[in-house]
Amino acid sequence: MKKTISSLGEFGLIEFIKKHNTKSFKYHNVCLDIGDDCFCFNAYNNSKYVVTTDILIENVHFKKEWATPEQIGQKSIEVNVSDIASMGNAKPLYAFISLGIPKDTSIIFIKKLFGSIKNTCTKYGIHLSGGDTVCAKDITISVTLIGVCYGKPISRNTAKNGDLLFVTGTFGDSLAGLEILSSGKNNLTAFEKNLIKKHLVPQAKLEIANLISKNITITSMTDCSDGLFKSIELLTQNKGANIEIKNIPLSKNLIKYKNNDMDELYNYSLFGGEEFELVFTINKRDKCKLELLVPGAKCIGTITKNKVIFLENGKEKKFKYKGYKHF
Repeated sequence: MKKTISSLGEFGLIEFIKKHNTKSFKYHNVCLDIGDDCFCFNAYNNSKYVVTTDILIENVHFKKEWATPEQIGQKSIEVNVSDIASMGNAKPLYAFISLGIPKDTSIIFIKKLFGSIKNTCTKYGIHLSGGDTVCAKDITISVTLIGVCYGKPISRNTAKNGDLLFVTGTFGDSLAGLEILSSGKNNLTAFEKNLIKKHLVPQAKLEIANLISKNITITSMTDCSDGLFKSIELLTQNKGANIEIKNIPLSKNLIKYKNNDMDELYNYSLFGGEEFELVFTINKRDKCKLELLVPGAKCIGTITKNKVIFLENGKEKKFKYKGYKHF
């Protein structure tokens, strides 16, 4: 039987590509290669540039029945800015937009889509620099974002034993929002509308990432696009962590939605994707300084030498992966 990419999975496919990558020649000045949130290289003026790309595909990442063209346009930029944010003290500069569109797409839709893309780029000081357009069965938006990093870019896999694991924001709302949209429910409550908003209109944490990295040494960082469980896994490659699951921040909206069912809340917070919060590690000596600097940041665990263990009231609680799989 032929093996397919579904046997590899998304991250297995990335590892396959890394293994078969071209040689990095010295003059390429690579300082952060494939497999992180951004690619980073040293320019000849000693500046460090970061590059990221993301694709949004109709009926995979959004549906026109649920999302307005303005929301789709905003999200396409925000998710890329979120990758730039995970580099630390970085600033996005140039965006290249490639668009696949069906022939019968209305001009009004495109006008609203690009109006929102322009407004979101303006928000971050990004110059819309070019791209490509092709005919496609479904709307496909590919964004490549180039930015500059001031200082050393922060990698996913540089945490040290004893570091504290912190997060910003709350977790699980985006998955709940997607679930409500999928149900087709009408007459939504206020908390359900808030959950949907978290899914449709994510916000990159660029300002917070810049603030923290300018004042505290972040030992590793990623943005939570594939769920908190996966983010923890990415930060603990060849390491481990003790995670206090009761410390994972939950919104009042999600608690209402799941009627305070803790097992359900744990699953939503760990396996819900597209949160775009920061997940990062710091030396324990900087804990008080961080909490004063960013009061909303929450410590959820400690990096160890061994495997990742989730703890509830001092006892291990095991989870099977329930997150979204592309393949």
